[in-house]
Amino acid sequence: MKARIPDNRSWAEKRMEEIEKLMEHPLNADDTFSFRCKQCGGCCRDRIDILLSPFDICRMAKQLDIPPEEVIYNYGYVYIGKTSKIPLVSLKMRPDTNECPFLEKNRCKIHNGKPAACALFPLGRFAARTDDNDVKISYILQPVDCGTKDEEHTVRQWMSSFNLEESEQFFFIWQDKAMQLSERMKKIIDDMPPRVQEMLINQITHFIYASYDIEKPIQPQLERNYLYTEQMLSSIERKIAELLL
Repeated sequence: MKARIPDNRSWAEKRMEEIEKLMEHPLNADDTFSFRCKQCGGCCRDRIDILLSPFDICRMAKQLDIPPEEVIYNYGYVYIGKTSKIPLVSLKMRPDTNECPFLEKNRCKIHNGKPAACALFPLGRFAARTDDNDVKISYILQPVDCGTKDEEHTVRQWMSSFNLEESEQFFFIWQDKAMQLSERMKKIIDDMPPRVQEMLINQITHFIYASYDIEKPIQPQLERNYLYTEQMLSSIERKIAELLL
């Protein structure tokens, strides 16, 4: 499941700066935005920022009729989040054209199973902890050059038109779990020997992203897999504490 992230940091850093500014003024469900897709395929090229959640991976696996692990191996990059310190899976572009592997004649070959980030476009979605330690989901209108602005939608309407209500619920739960995992990983991962770190990341990636029966509801499986991950981390934390005595 290991893979190399494209060395395109300047583009990614510039994009993140733009998005962080937009996050200062998020959209709510009933806010409006103007956009109409021209189906040019522009949003499916030169992307290194399409992160895949376990829900996305399972939807893709079902659409492609392959196990989730094969989705990750064939179509994803696995790397450690610079800030979060948890494994992240990014959609891998074709090496020859830098296009999405599912783009064909400017259409998505897995339209009904495409990642939520693609279905949401041009909206972006993010989660943050509130002062009460709850998770709040907000949206942004991404800075894009494609499409036109002759149609007006609310965020809620856009979500409904792409059947993303289930994705919204899962995203809420996934972000809560990811934030909890991040808090624990930040305390231990940098002090681990490289080989131990690699083994831990591979195990977490397997539990969190790949260990699913795609014919069964995903949410309870995520809860189960996260419990396995917590137990593994608790064991590691105890061993580290023993070494420090």
